[in-house]
Amino acid sequence: MAQRHVAEARPLPDSTTSSDCLGDESPLAGISEGPLVSVVIPTRERPDLLREALHSVSAQTFTDYEIVVVVNGPDNPQTPATLEAAHAAHCVVVRVERAGIGPALNAGVAAARGRWIAFLDDDDLWLPNKLEVQLQVAQAATADLVFCDFSMFDATKSVPHPKLRPPPPLSAKEGLTLLDYGRGCSHALVRRDAILAIGGFDESIAAPDWDLWIRLSWRYQVVWADAYLSALRQHRRNTSKRISWAWVALQTLYKSLRTLPPELRHMRLRIVRQMLKVSMKAAEAYFRHTYIVPLRRRVGIKA
Repeated sequence: MAQRHVAEARPLPDSTTSSDCLGDESPLAGISEGPLVSVVIPTRERPDLLREALHSVSAQTFTDYEIVVVVNGPDNPQTPATLEAAHAAHCVVVRVERAGIGPALNAGVAAARGRWIAFLDDDDLWLPNKLEVQLQVAQAATADLVFCDFSMFDATKSVPHPKLRPPPPLSAKEGLTLLDYGRGCSHALVRRDAILAIGGFDESIAAPDWDLWIRLSWRYQVVWADAYLSALRQHRRNTSKRISWAWVALQTLYKSLRTLPPELRHMRLRIVRQMLKVSMKAAEAYFRHTYIVPLRRRVGIKA
């Protein structure tokens, strides 16, 4: 794995310079200047969870990787412990003063040397064969983006999440344009040059992963590994709980509507319908939590 060092965040390299590292070789072929996989972990104020995430990476059966830990945002009381955890695991450490998921992920991609990038949220975990299986699937399918199935766990239980796949007859790019069948970064393995070619994560979107999957699916091969290889932690410090899912979904869908490639223009009406569904669901949730739940509590009815 990479030796420890600290680097400042730098812009994503120009996409025209990245294609030479791939060519037509097998996805499992190594490159001389770095590891095959870069594991990118953005983190902030959660060194205890970061240590667990790092442990799940160190337990991987596939070992040709480096770990890039992106410490996101200005210093805070947990920064020394965060740096200590990253250094103890011999990680590449990148500091990003601007808080936000998009800037942190882009900084990790820019610092990565691997041909493939595997993202891992600092509060999630991988099964030991996660990288090995996804690389095998990528090679077999000549894929550029590989998702896997995942479980959801908390302090008391772990439950497999229903498999996420675009239903027939939708293609991967049609399905991902309508719904987030990736569901977060921790379940994805993607070629670095593909991320660079489409300009990286959109930093104007609070949770930009779905937008990235959409744009990748429009140009590259996407597959799902039929295996539960990661675990998404449910807890009170989940970043997703501080983000409006409806606003992110509407931003993402509207952007896709405006930028649809010609071969997907038949999806425009379905995208508009999906935006209406999201709006209605958000309105119903707001009305329920703002009015119905407090009213039920006042009259002594359990929610």
